[in-house]
Parts: sequence; structure tokens; C-alpha cells
Amino acid sequence: MKTTPNLIKRLAMLPVWVLALLTSAKSFRDNPVIGSKRLNKAGLHIVRVLLARAITWLRWAYLSPLMAKEERHQFHKDGYLIVPDFISAEIISMIRAEVTAHQGDVRQMAQGDTATQRILLDKTAFSGKPTLANFAKTKGFQARLRYAAAHAAPPLLYVQRIRNGQHTGKADPQKTMHADTFHPTMKAWLFLEDVTPAKGPFTYVTGSNQLTWKRLKWEHQRSITARDNPDGYSEKGSFRAGPDDLSAMGLPKPTGICAKAGTLVIANTNGFHGRGQAEAGASRLEIWAYARPSPFNPLPGIPFAFWNGVQTSVLKAFWRHKDKVAARKNSKASWHLIPPEHMTDFGEISTENNTK
Repeated sequence: MKTTPNLIKRLAMLPVWVLALLTSAKSFRDNPVIGSKRLNKAGLHIVRVLLARAITWLRWAYLSPLMAKEERHQFHKDGYLIVPDFISAEIISMIRAEVTAHQGDVRQMAQGDTATQRILLDKTAFSGKPTLANFAKTKGFQARLRYAAAHAAPPLLYVQRIRNGQHTGKADPQKTMHADTFHPTMKAWLFLEDVTPAKGPFTYVTGSNQLTWKRLKWEHQRSITARDNPDGYSEKGSFRAGPDDLSAMGLPKPTGICAKAGTLVIANTNGFHGRGQAEAGASRLEIWAYARPSPFNPLPGIPFAFWNGVQTSVLKAFWRHKDKVAARKNSKASWHLIPPEHMTDFGEISTENNTK
């Protein structure tokens, strides 16, 4: 019997695919072990979900002093925490002025008709932005983010602008309710302008972060067919949930979180969430935070600022590599550079929040 090159390659990769089960790897399409219908019928995906959640709760216990008890209760009950008036109108105005003067790297990615524009906040980006740099180190800000992430290391921070209706064609896939991955992760938004329904507010299915029996049953069913799901994201491990799916899990309709400038929202993005529908041409400006620690590491992580420098250096090197690869193909990388003024062409806004 002849051994085909494809079979040899699969056998060589098998140890890698198996070891990936103990990492944050989530793609049912790219990893045949994670995507195995037989193994997922037997409960492989559910075992990963339950084990990751148990370990995350252990890290949350370690880091519980970082967030007040009532805030922790709200975060775990609803899946998100809203802190109104987190910064004053004066601070917002100063941060916006510093961002407007930014002349460093700005990157953009288009998804459907929406453009996401970001400034990665590292040592270089903070130069000449003292208000933004000081705010990013604020204890109350960092502590809440690290607790929600169940990770002691600083999260990645960006200034982000979401522009709606920038392109024609397909709808924005981030406006379909989805879970980012199979384990708890953290994203946060500090709004630098008022967010109204027209601007496509961050939207969350309240309570969908909780692992109920109905949620686990749905996860099990979805894992069996995820590899062949044609939506472009579920097969990569970010399950989409339509109205019928939410109803089957006994979950409420999504809630759009409209808020005044200065409001901080922190979410567990293992719960179902997305961008709200928005008017064409509308945008929102925010400081955006992100953390996705290893789901199976019981240790809370490295609580030192230098780790942020390591993360941002690796990320920027990855982007530069993607730029070079795209340039050889006479195209643009998914996250490509744009002129700074294409993001920072906003004027002053009226804010009514008070200092707290």
C-alpha cells in the first residue's frame, strides 16, 4: 500500500494538533483534532470549555482584590461592567487633542462596510501624549482590566475609531452576535465621545457569559458541525448566534450600550456580543483594551509593565512582516497603514459628564 504525501504530512502534524488542545487554539477548520466530529460528539469541545472556565475562575480568585465586590458581582452576572463618568470631560478633551496631533502609525482593517482604525499604545505612541500616558497607568483602570481578563499582565491598549458605512458590499460580520472564543476573554471600551444608537453601540446579550446547561448543549451541537460551517467565523472557533440560537439558550435579546463620553465598559467576550447597527458615516472614538490569556494556565501571569513592551514589539514585528508579504503580492495587509489624518479628522465634542 502506498503512503501518500498528504498522509505523511498529517501524521507528522498530529502531535502538534494534539498539543494545541492545551492552548488557546480554537480553529475547527485548521486543526483536524479540534474539528473532529467524532471527538466533539464524545465531548472534546465541552471538556475544553469546562476546564478553561474552571481555571479562569481560579485566576479570578487570585486577582479578586483588583475589583470591588459589587463590581465583580455585576461583571459575572451580566457579562459586562459599566462604570459611568470614569474620566472627566476635561481629561477627554485633552486626550482627544493629543490624539488629533498624532503623527505615528495608524492601522486600519475593513470588515464588510465597516472600517476599524487603531493606534497601538506603546512607548512610541505615548510620546508627546502625557495625559493619555498617565491615564493608561491609572490604578483603577488597570486593576479592573486585569481582573476582568483574569490576567495580571497589562492588556494591550489602543485608541480606536469605528467608522460605519465606509464600503459597499457585504455586511459587517461583527454586527452578528458572537463569542470570540471558547474561554473567557476581556475587551474594554472607554468612550471618548457620546455613543448613541446611530453610532452602533457595543451590544451584548446580558447573561450569555454564564455556562448554563442550555449554553453547553448548544456549544456541543455547534462543535460537531463547526468545521463545515460556511459563515467564515464559526469554523475558526468564533461561534455566531442568531435570534433562534439565543432563544434556544433561553437568552434575552441583545442590549445596545449607549453611554456618555467618559463611560468605561468592560466585557467578558466569551458571552455573545457585537457592534450595533449604525447609520452610514457614523463613527465612535474610544480607548480599547484587549486581553486573551492562555486558558489552561492556572497562574495569573506577570504583573510587570515590561511585559506590555514585549507584547507590542512582537505585534508590530508581525504587522511589518504582513506588510512585506502583502507588498510582494501588490496588495495590502489586513491591518494596513493609513495616513494618521484619516483617523484623527474629528473635531471637538460636547461632553456633560462630571469629574469623579
